[in-house]
Amino acid sequence: MRAKNQKNYKRIKIQDQINADWFRTYLPYKMQYYKDFDFSVLRKIRARYRPGKDERKKSWNDIIIMADTETSKSKPNPKKKLVKKKKSITYNVLQVEPVVNYVVAWTISLRAYNRNIATLYGHKPSEFTDCLKEILSFLPGDETFIYFHNLSYDWAFLDRFLIKEFGEPEHQLNVKSHYPLVIAWDKFILRDSLLLAQRGLEKWAEDMGVEHQKAVGMWDYEKIRLQSDKFSAEELLYIENDTLAGVECIQYTLDALSKNLSSIPLTATGIPRNEVRKRGKENKAHDEYFVKGTPDFDFQIILELLFHGGYTHGNRHLIGIIIRELMKCYDFKSSYPFWLICGKFPYGGWTETDDKPLEYILKYSKQYAFIFKCCIYGLDLKKGMPMPAVQVSKCLKTVNAIADNGRILSADYIEFYCNSVDINVIAYEYDMAAISCTEVRYSRQDYLPRWFTDYVFQCFKEKEETDKDKDPVNYSIRKAKVNSLYGMCAQKPVKDDIVQNYEDGTYDTIEMDPDESYQYMKEKYEEWCGQYHNVMLYTTGIWCTSLAQKALFELGRCCKTWVYSDTDSIYGYGWNVEKIERYNTKVKNMLKARGYGAVINAKGKESWLGIADLDKDGIQEFVTLGAKRYAYRDSKGELKITVAGVPKKGAECLKNDISNFKVGTIFAGSTTGKKMHSYMITPEIYTDENGNEIGNSIDLNPCDYLLDSTDRFTDEDFNALFDEEIIEEVDVYAFGSDD
Repeated sequence: MRAKNQKNYKRIKIQDQINADWFRTYLPYKMQYYKDFDFSVLRKIRARYRPGKDERKKSWNDIIIMADTETSKSKPNPKKKLVKKKKSITYNVLQVEPVVNYVVAWTISLRAYNRNIATLYGHKPSEFTDCLKEILSFLPGDETFIYFHNLSYDWAFLDRFLIKEFGEPEHQLNVKSHYPLVIAWDKFILRDSLLLAQRGLEKWAEDMGVEHQKAVGMWDYEKIRLQSDKFSAEELLYIENDTLAGVECIQYTLDALSKNLSSIPLTATGIPRNEVRKRGKENKAHDEYFVKGTPDFDFQIILELLFHGGYTHGNRHLIGIIIRELMKCYDFKSSYPFWLICGKFPYGGWTETDDKPLEYILKYSKQYAFIFKCCIYGLDLKKGMPMPAVQVSKCLKTVNAIADNGRILSADYIEFYCNSVDINVIAYEYDMAAISCTEVRYSRQDYLPRWFTDYVFQCFKEKEETDKDKDPVNYSIRKAKVNSLYGMCAQKPVKDDIVQNYEDGTYDTIEMDPDESYQYMKEKYEEWCGQYHNVMLYTTGIWCTSLAQKALFELGRCCKTWVYSDTDSIYGYGWNVEKIERYNTKVKNMLKARGYGAVINAKGKESWLGIADLDKDGIQEFVTLGAKRYAYRDSKGELKITVAGVPKKGAECLKNDISNFKVGTIFAGSTTGKKMHSYMITPEIYTDENGNEIGNSIDLNPCDYLLDSTDRFTDEDFNALFDEEIIEEVDVYAFGSDD
């Protein structure tokens, strides 16, 4: 059998080389109108089968295909000035009324046998489906994979036309509303390459160092076009390079990961997840580790209530104050991967026990992992603590809570689920009149399995040893793997099913009454638990975040004035360098105790996981208005901003004056590039007076952002603070910002 397989492998390789030589000799690459292309050459593409013995399995076509659309507005957007109020601030805003958009150009690039075959283009969406039908009719395999970079946008314009030609999809996986990741028919599958790349096409192509780069600036997005318009040479180059860069990036990614189109993960997180599953299977991790630590469904609900993200906050005493002390920013070197290696995590099953006093949990938290409901009376942040730890959004109940940017300063009573790592930080930071720990569960605590921590360290080592300039492809992929290690451990096992209604274009979860929903999700969870490829526990993500947050607070105590922090970094002044060095020595010793050490990076220097590194020095000016809202002037005198939802180029709106970073500042969408999405839904395809074929569409318009600050609020107005303004428009059923 082995000899037969080797013979077949050699035969396939010979045939592949013959086909590759044929394409190279007789079909030089060019871009052309799709009707001028000889689709019959696609018969030479190899059909491949997934390994296994099931003869009923579908074959897939070994050809990389990337598609893209370009669109136009039907007319300029009507605009009018409005005066609005937001949190007692009055400001002028330019309201833009959405208009119908439609496809005016599309491209499909084809790549096989390590070379670009052709880029096909057209004008109308019906031409796109016609071209796709021709491609599928000549490819020999059963299934064809087609990538879009940001599928959610192109799908909005093509869905009516694809459904008209091929019927409704057999399967659609939506990450969230209006964001499909996979859309599958019997013969072809649409995939989104954006979540695989984790960056825009321009940056992806640049990082990968591919031959064809995005032709930025050669397409005028403000120009009103018709589907009958001819393209200029610059416009043709623009639409050509979009999909050519895409197929080349996919090729480079496949080669670097030793994957094929059938085995490549859908997202960046899937890359380390698949490798971890493989190692877990080899080490029998599902039975020996996963099954023993998997909670029942009711406990899983509690775990999801307990889970929190990274700590991001601004010192409430310094909100809006421009600091001109020379500041520094320290951040941790791969904080989450470090704790995955050196932290102790719940290991094995959970045991319910009686209510316990806080002192008991603190005393035994080094030996055991605890999860419990925490009920605190008379909570009050201690003097000299600038950064409160308890999140309002995680509280099940609050009475007379006073908070700072979502973090509680004081309360007569709060109730929330907590673990034994977070309670250490809370106990250090707050005074409490009384505390009760109920619904207590405990588990043995230990390091994560060696097969997993070895893999984490290997990923870090490979990334550090790779020269970004000499080997951009592998550096890009290895960096993404390191950044995805934590996300792989922190994903909810079961998510709501988000479905698209193909008639009205809406996205929603399946409607059920509470009892039905509970039973449905429970069954899905139990099915997930039984899947043999599961080797990591959800509690790993919970503990990793908590351990990293605890370390952040420890680093904060090395700083006289802690001004701002974001997950793994701290901005401040008056740093005690000796304390930082002691912390770093402790980190290095923790790594050594686990059998790991420094990595010699591509520049020949030592690189340590988890240490606090000086990230930014000599910050001349700094001001924050709260979480994800700050501006600073770096050591070179350049003014920079970080504002959630505002592109970095928004710093131009400050006119090089940091005092303009204040409540009421408007970051104009015309400057920042921030766009508003308006979804335009039509009952059916129609043709307008200019001959344009029109289906559903999205209208993108510049979106202004009003800068505000943190708030102090009480328990009574907590819910109202987070109510979203609902904007109703005729012909628009969804109205959101492009973050």
